[in-house]
Amino acid sequence: MKKLILPLLYIMLFPFFAQAQLVILDSEMDDITDQTITVDGTLEDSYFKVDVFLKNSGDETIEIFVQKIEIDVMDGAYITFCWKEYCFPPEVFNVQEPIILEGDQTTRDTDFYIEFHNGETGGISEARFEFYSENESFDTVSITVKFDISIPTFTDDFAPRSSFHLSDAQPNPARGHTWINYSVPSHNTNARIVIRNLLGKEVHTQNLDINSNRVRIDTQRFTNGIYIYSLMIDNQIVESKRLVVAN
Repeated sequence: MKKLILPLLYIMLFPFFAQAQLVILDSEMDDITDQTITVDGTLEDSYFKVDVFLKNSGDETIEIFVQKIEIDVMDGAYITFCWKEYCFPPEVFNVQEPIILEGDQTTRDTDFYIEFHNGETGGISEARFEFYSENESFDTVSITVKFDISIPTFTDDFAPRSSFHLSDAQPNPARGHTWINYSVPSHNTNARIVIRNLLGKEVHTQNLDINSNRVRIDTQRFTNGIYIYSLMIDNQIVESKRLVVAN
């Protein structure tokens, strides 16, 4: 009788150990499974693209479906997603065709990503994306993306908008480096350019010389992709623009 116990336990536990596990990764290949990520921006940032990768950490081939759940979307704004190189309109919440991943395989950057259009509307828009299997070959996992679009506020003693300027980066896309022209009021000694990725993570800060009007940004250590660079004066974002890095 005892000889039958171990084989029986093996049969009962084998499906559990054999079950694949789906992991969600960000553009830097960090695990963000079941997490909430916040993307910061201003009204001038009309479009955002958030790259998300899916990895099958098991050995068995799996079929993945996705469902969009809108938690709160500001009037005029919309959150969409692209699946298998096709971008759906805002009214689509589910997919009919799965992404198939073999064991230890990760999706490509064109397989799934999230797009957000702020519609010139400030506030917070939020959606959750759930990834699931129709045959329950892996546990459902999700990622929540929150887009926080701020409206700059200025105190009475803050410089008028006409007294500062942030130019488009040249070249853009940047290959190794880019140049940014700027102008700030002469009395503002606390001025800098801050560069963030689309998840809002700060990747570079450059203090500005008020006696100059141009700065060189070295982008060689940046991961290829889209970034937002902002002119900050007295710790307030006064203008933001988009930078593409293609080293």
